Order: sequence, then structure tokens, then C-alpha cells
Amino acid sequence: MKNCFVVLLAVFLSAPSLSFAQQIVISGEAKTGIIWERVENRLGNPDSLRTEARLGSLDDAGSGDGRFRINMAYTSAGGNVGFRARLNWENFNNAPTNGPHWDYAFGWANMFNDQFTLSLGKLGGSPWGTGGPEMWRELEVTDFGGLRFEWKPNFVPGNLNIGFVLNWIDDIADAGMDRDATLMDLLLESVIGVSYSNDWFLARVAYRFDSEMDQGGARAGLDPFDEGGKLVYRVEEFVLRRFVPSLSVWALGEFEGVGSELPEVSFMTRNWLFIEYAPPAFTALLRLGFDATYARFIVHASPSFSYNFLGGLLVPSVRFRWANDFGDAKIWPGSWFSHIGFEPSIRLNLAMGVNIDFAYYWRLENRFGPPGPPEMQTQMFNLRAGIVF
Repeated sequence: MKNCFVVLLAVFLSAPSLSFAQQIVISGEAKTGIIWERVENRLGNPDSLRTEARLGSLDDAGSGDGRFRINMAYTSAGGNVGFRARLNWENFNNAPTNGPHWDYAFGWANMFNDQFTLSLGKLGGSPWGTGGPEMWRELEVTDFGGLRFEWKPNFVPGNLNIGFVLNWIDDIADAGMDRDATLMDLLLESVIGVSYSNDWFLARVAYRFDSEMDQGGARAGLDPFDEGGKLVYRVEEFVLRRFVPSLSVWALGEFEGVGSELPEVSFMTRNWLFIEYAPPAFTALLRLGFDATYARFIVHASPSFSYNFLGGLLVPSVRFRWANDFGDAKIWPGSWFSHIGFEPSIRLNLAMGVNIDFAYYWRLENRFGPPGPPEMQTQMFNLRAGIVF
């Protein structure tokens, strides 16, 4: 697969395919750095102390090693067909399973005055995903291919997108299944989605059904059971910014185990609310979160602030984190937090798309395990660089 990508890219970017290549839009990023990390158990267990240096980037670079990403998009001269693809590498080592991989690679076609879109391949770029930050979830993403159908009626005011996806399981196949897949199994792995936006708001939601082919009883040491479906959503409001320019409010989240036979095993939800005020001089962002399983839920609060000095040449910032858990599975009943932390950093923008950051991370968290308050402290220094192209 990797060799095929190199060959195809060479063909696209050379004659006689020059006119085709000129219509391909390529973008991406490269980032990594140096991390010094110290982890210690506050109970004083010397075996738990770890100090190490390694390559890595602790902003949003996936696994933490760094990231090299290429995005490709092509639209035909007529504007009715094209493709989108993303090649991603986040584990910077030579292990065969950690090389570059396709996040998505699919072709698309618009028909009937752009009211109908068909996408085929390894799907991504969902019109019904959560977006970000904090979490990026698209329910049609699997290790297999799929077909996405979108209907965008032009007689409806605003922008309406309704559709569904046919694809294969998004989890491991159930170890106890001793039959071949049926058409019904395929249909029961479908995704349905709806999005709508106008001048006042945006809302989108998607739901993924679940077939018997990937029931998770074997992983939990149980007999096969109905794990339930998955749901993701995103909502944004556009009214407040009319009165307060640069103010944005949006929310997103996901649910797993919807309708499960054993919610104590498979139910989970994560939700975030964002309030951002970003005039040209600075950005202030408040993140509020709520996570839950069957026996434990967590609330999050994380304010951050950055300021643009010298026209954005120098950007200091700081972010605070606090979370506390509740419920029968709370880690330590006597604690007012499950984790706390703060992250000051400073960025130097050397040129358009080129930056160097220096950041310090401090985090104190409660860990499962007796006796007493099982606190673990982590400190990290990260000098990192990034190139966006």
C-alpha cells in the first residue's frame, strides 16, 4: 500500500498527467519535538519514579510522537466528481504496523444539480461528525470501505443534508460467531445522519446501528450480548456573534451503548461545551465537559488564554485543567479532584506556517489502587516545532 501511494503520487505530479495534477490541492503538516518527562507516585514508591527524554509533541499530535500528514483533494473541471484522501503518520518508529496509513481515501460524485452525493472508498470527512476540539468522531470510519449517500434538497431553506452509510463492522468480529455474514448484518452496521444549518444555528447528528457480528461479550468475558448503537452530535449557535463579534458557542459529544442489553458494560458518553471569545489581540476559551459510564461520571472545567504580541509573532498562553469524578466507581471518595493541571507555553511564529513552541505541563491525578490517596504527579517540558503547508 505504501509503495502504491508513492507510485501514484509520482504519476499524478508528472507529465503526461500535468493538467490533472494541477487540479489536486495538497496540504498537510509536520510536527515533533523533544520531551523531558518526570513521573512520580506521591506515596513515595521509588519503583514508580520515571524520568526520561524522548522525541515528541504534546499539542495535538495524535500519539504524542509527532505527526506527518498529507491531505489531498481533487475536483474535476466540471465540479461534479473528485476524490479526497489523507495519509497520516503519528508513530515515529520502524515497526511495520506503525508506518503511514490512510485515514481516509474515497471518491465522490455530485449529481442532480448537486442535490445528491455518492462517496465510495475508505470514508472520512463526514458531514455528520462532531468536529472538534477535544474529540473528533465520525461513525462511518472503519478499517474497511463503505458507501455514503447524501441528499441535499435545494427546496429547503438553509442547508439540509440527510443520508446514510453502508459499511462493515467498526469493531472486532465476535469470537463466538460461527456463521457467515448476511445482508441484514451489513444493513445493521449502517449509519444514518442529518445536518442542518442556517443564519441562526448549525446542528448535526449521526447514529450507528450495531449487528451481531461484532458483539463484545467475548472481550468482556461474557456471552455475546447486544452492545447497542452509537450516536454523535454537534450544535453551534450564530446569534450571539451578531451582538458580540468574535464570540462563539458550540457543543459536541458522543454516546456508546445506546439501547445496550448490558449498559453496565458498554455504556459511555463524552460531552463538551465551548465558549470562545477571540478578537484579534487574544483568545479566551472555556471548555466544560461531562463524561459518564454506568457507575462513574466526570465533570471537567478547563479555561485557557493566549495573547498575540507583535502582530502574532510571539504568542504566550496558559491552560488550566480540573476534573472530578462521582458515583459508585469514584477513584478516591475523599478527593475534590480526579486530576488537576496547568500548561503555560510560548509560541514563536517564525514565518507563515512555521512555529516553535516551548511548553511546561504539570498534572496531578488520582489513580485506582490502595492505600490512601493514590496520587501521581507528572511534569513535562516540551520544545517542539511545526510546519503547516
